[in-house]
Amino acid sequence: MATIDKTQALLRTKVMLVRVWKLAEEPTSDKSLRAAPPTGLGKNSYQIRALEGPIERVDFKDVNADVIGDDLIKAKTVGELRDRIWDGIPPANQS
Repeated sequence: MATIDKTQALLRTKVMLVRVWKLAEEPTSDKSLRAAPPTGLGKNSYQIRALEGPIERVDFKDVNADVIGDDLIKAKTVGELRDRIWDGIPPANQS
């Protein structure tokens, strides 16, 4: 059984965002998901909610992540997005 810690989850979150949103560079954990560049990523609720697929099917599949799009859109920063993903990882897969 695969396990993950919060630091690894943050790294995976950043890598996923670069890939899915085609970012030029890896965002910092305090980067706003909604603010326009250069202070944020400038994404809307639909774009954030759409991360549910990549999270569950690709980036966090090995740790059985089960997230809800409506919970993901509550995140304001990259770090908060990681926390929402973390909440969807079963305790048995958390280290």
